[in-house]
Amino acid sequence: MQPLVSVVIPSYNYEKYIRQALGCVAAQTYRNIELVVVDDCSQDNSWQEILSVAQDELFRERFPGRIVISRNERNMGAHATINAGIAAASGQYIAILNADDLFEENRFTAMMQAIREKGSMWGFSKVRCIDADGRRLESGQATAFEKIQDKIAGKRFIALSAVAENVSISTGNLLFERSLYEAVGGFKNYKYVHDYDFFLRACLYDEPAYTDKTAYLYRLHGGNSFLSLHEEGVRENRVVWLEFYREVQKGNVKNRVILENPDYADEFYGAVCAEGDKKRALWKLAKNPFARAGLKVFKARYHMD
Repeated sequence: MQPLVSVVIPSYNYEKYIRQALGCVAAQTYRNIELVVVDDCSQDNSWQEILSVAQDELFRERFPGRIVISRNERNMGAHATINAGIAAASGQYIAILNADDLFEENRFTAMMQAIREKGSMWGFSKVRCIDADGRRLESGQATAFEKIQDKIAGKRFIALSAVAENVSISTGNLLFERSLYEAVGGFKNYKYVHDYDFFLRACLYDEPAYTDKTAYLYRLHGGNSFLSLHEEGVRENRVVWLEFYREVQKGNVKNRVILENPDYADEFYGAVCAEGDKKRALWKLAKNPFARAGLKVFKARYHMD
């Protein structure tokens, strides 16, 4: 029997897209799916749209007894909403779908095959950008965005490609075993980079499977959080880099692929240096005990946990 995959959809103010998101989950060729939707106190008609779709007879037949819908009593933010959805889910595997994005129909058929073949606890896929109407987007911005994943090619392990950028692109591009989530901890209190932080921690625990046999359809519509990345986002990135680099330096690595080379820290340092002097400086700063003490105070001040 197919393992149960729980798809968690954190919803916030995407009434224009939520029906399409729900529909793409229903259209999956992989059948054993649980749907978990958590609305984060949307101010538009998202909640009404969710209720309307969930009450549809054909939709309920697609997910017999496997629809979980809730609404936060107050706005909690993406990371807490995702964690709440995972807590309510029953699946052995967890996937997240941002309410403005889409899955290709073969998403879980292809992803589960890639994970089985790799012997991994988790994985991610190629990303393709779509516009507000769901059409393939080939703008300069979309092309540059998709090219981030070009860094994966030729690397001995995935984490080497991710020392400066999130090559998975989005939380919604991840499929992982619940046991991995429990081992590395949930999504932390970052507004912009909770996905990147989780991705890096998971990389140090287990080598992900990557496939181009399916794609995560990432919608560029002007309201994406990364497009509004400002001082807070830059601050969060620096914290995540410092913590990730320090974990590598301390040897807090369980990924067996990484550990095949006892000098893996040198591999990481080379990859960091290739990203420029600023990243090299952060790597050195991560070794500084005074900087680490200051980082703890800094994280407490901005509630990053």
